[in-house]
Amino acid sequence: MQKIYKSEVVLKHHDELSNIIDNAVNTTQHHDIFGDSYTWSYGKYNIFGFTSATKVFYDLFCELNAIVYDYNGTNQPLWMQSWLNYHEKDGLLDWHGHQWPIHGYISIRPHNTKTIFRNPDYEVINEVGNVYIGPGYREHKVISDKNTQFDTNRITIGFDILKDVPSHALTGNIGLIPFPQINRMSS
Repeated sequence: MQKIYKSEVVLKHHDELSNIIDNAVNTTQHHDIFGDSYTWSYGKYNIFGFTSATKVFYDLFCELNAIVYDYNGTNQPLWMQSWLNYHEKDGLLDWHGHQWPIHGYISIRPHNTKTIFRNPDYEVINEVGNVYIGPGYREHKVISDKNTQFDTNRITIGFDILKDVPSHALTGNIGLIPFPQINRMSS
């Protein structure tokens, strides 16, 4: 079952989060590492490491931790990979899936978009502060109204959660990190 939470951190610090991301993606050193796609480079980094020197992303990490453990409903150890989706209107994600038990995303600057899921079919209207979380094996894509113009890039943070890490998962994905329950909400 899927669920939508509201991020108090995003709602209170929307502009600050957007500015940090806009500034980070426009640095030459990051472009050299990720090329034109932070999304498809998800295994090369974790967004919370990428933004680790900022208090607001620390708070968002803690809030996401509480959301994920609430959704999962157990205290079992979890691992997370998390990446930036930073897209112009013509670069929105087409049909794709995630081979992980749990998948979700945080809407920071979603513009006028929806995420369409199939099997089962449903849609999520993306709003600032939404944290979608659900089963990971559902194909989905992002669409926008044809009349909508983006004056800035769309920003969401995607995340996948793994419950059991097989030994082969430890190679090749440096974006996958331990995600222990920290029992702390944002300040």
